[in-house]
Amino acid sequence: MMLDSRAADLDREERPEVLSLLPSYEGKSVLELGAGIGRFTGELAKTAGHVLALDFVESAIKKNESINGHHKNTSFMCANVTSPNLMIEANSIDLIFSNWLLMYLSDQEVEQLVERMVKWLKVGGYIFFRNLASINLEM
Repeated sequence: MMLDSRAADLDREERPEVLSLLPSYEGKSVLELGAGIGRFTGELAKTAGHVLALDFVESAIKKNESINGHHKNTSFMCANVTSPNLMIEANSIDLIFSNWLLMYLSDQEVEQLVERMVKWLKVGGYIFFRNLASINLEM
């Protein structure tokens, strides 16, 4: 399959482009929702003051921690973003970052998540979501 054989090449091209779209997060607190195995975690940790990498797949977050745990400014949480009991302090996050998460949530889950994200953000903070979308051009 082409994607499998070219995945590393595609990632090398895509990751810098995605990161270039972010506002400055140097020295800031970053919440990475749907962090997975850490495709972006290590890059975020190089500049951020603190990164909280969150994913609901235990094996993925453990892999992320094994890859990026050497970053002393990074912590890892295995939790579901849809849980109303996430232990994230209000007004504590400068940037909420997520890549390819919303497509897995229902409309209601997205609405509830956005309400909580706004509470987590510091004044002047940012939310960055990148998602896969398809458009049906047939009418």
